[in-house]
Amino acid sequence: MRKTGILAAGVVLALTVVGCASKETGTPVASGGSGSTSSEPTAGGNGGKKDFGSANDLANAINSKSDAKKSAKIAFEVGAAGQSFKGDGAINADGENSSMQMKMNVGSMQMEMILVDKILYIKMPAGAGGGSAAKPWNKVTPGGDDPLSKQMTPMLDSIDDSFDIEKQVEQIKAAGTINKTSKETLDGEQVTHYDITIDTAKMAESAPTPEAKESAKQLSQLGIKSFDMDWWVNSDDLPVKITSEIPGPNNMKVDMEATYKDWGQPVDIKAPSADQIANN
Repeated sequence: MRKTGILAAGVVLALTVVGCASKETGTPVASGGSGSTSSEPTAGGNGGKKDFGSANDLANAINSKSDAKKSAKIAFEVGAAGQSFKGDGAINADGENSSMQMKMNVGSMQMEMILVDKILYIKMPAGAGGGSAAKPWNKVTPGGDDPLSKQMTPMLDSIDDSFDIEKQVEQIKAAGTINKTSKETLDGEQVTHYDITIDTAKMAESAPTPEAKESAKQLSQLGIKSFDMDWWVNSDDLPVKITSEIPGPNNMKVDMEATYKDWGQPVDIKAPSADQIANN
């Protein structure tokens, strides 16, 4: 694979891992706010609302609310094997009209990604597989004949799914068990913290894509029967923070933290103009 493909695939992996924290291999470490915590389980929770005792009930509640509030701002950090990806942006998980815009720091490099109409646009620094100053963007078209599209087309569905909250919560619905809940304050907002364990065998059975299924199978083959996830959910039954830590071989682990805010607020996500695309 050429250098362009390696870098682009790395960024795609970072986003896939972030949004799919509940769907496949989770990741990051620190981008959300801190808050006061209460470690005792509660039957009350956000603003007097009843907390959910089962992953199925929690997933159904989140899906119901996210159907109405599809857009949000997101920040994330992914860490694995001494490497890290960090970034922020906006998402609009609206089925066939889904879109995404992210700015990321990958080591010392800054990159951008835009997903509109199922086409992925990637902006990388010149000299690191990117375009020129005049045409800094490359596009990945499903089924395209250019090398970048051929390399990355298989990942497009995973990227699209990675910020679809409905797809994310389906994972905890099918493979999750809530261990305990606690009331906390996160960035000044009262939330409910759900401590969840994900069963990797069940995750493999319910994985929505071949890539996710293969990732889950690999975890099982490594002897990893389960891993922990934490979801912080606000009074609107929408996630404001998701973290996970997945162990791996040779004491390696993958850490994730993603935070969401401004659910339901309009986001303006547009494709780069044609004259800025190097492989148009």
